[in-house]
Amino acid sequence: MYEVYGARNYNYIKDTMEAIRQHFDGDEAHSLRSKYDKDVGVFPCRTFNLAKQSASVPHTDHNNLAQGWCSITALGDFSPTLGGHLVLWDLGVVVEFPPNSTILIPSSLIVHSNTPIQSDEVRYSIVQYASGHLFRWVKNGFLTNKQWLEEATPKDLELSEKERIVRWQNAVDSFTTLDELDKTPERVDAIKHKKK
Repeated sequence: MYEVYGARNYNYIKDTMEAIRQHFDGDEAHSLRSKYDKDVGVFPCRTFNLAKQSASVPHTDHNNLAQGWCSITALGDFSPTLGGHLVLWDLGVVVEFPPNSTILIPSSLIVHSNTPIQSDEVRYSIVQYASGHLFRWVKNGFLTNKQWLEEATPKDLELSEKERIVRWQNAVDSFTTLDELDKTPERVDAIKHKKK
């Protein structure tokens, strides 16, 4: 779903994760290669919310990659009409979010939460995301910001400032536009089917 509907974001995460794997390829003790790589998916981070009634207060995930999407999957046994709704506060939207549903949102940009469920029900969630720290580390040549600043030349600092100025526009440009969504195979098929 992410690869189809957020291709540029997806590829940025995929390419960065591949750079990290390559960085450790020569070190067997720290190798990140696995026969499960393709099965695990593109997200490098996962949180399993296993409290019997997991719910969240309104928040943003400010440590996530700013333009990255976050995959939220609801699990359990609860009535989605009575609770467990996903609330996207900035958009003024409340979404019924039944068990076994998944949604992708830019969780560092949109204030979100979910509503409580009934006292006799169960709701868990799995959240998949990309930590922004990983991308800074790769961009810094596999150095923390502190390490990079200690080694940076005046020219490095000047280039970094120029990159910072345009970074926000690159992040905005990484989102899929509505025109692009209309060209995805599913939308093209749906439009053809509707015309029949």
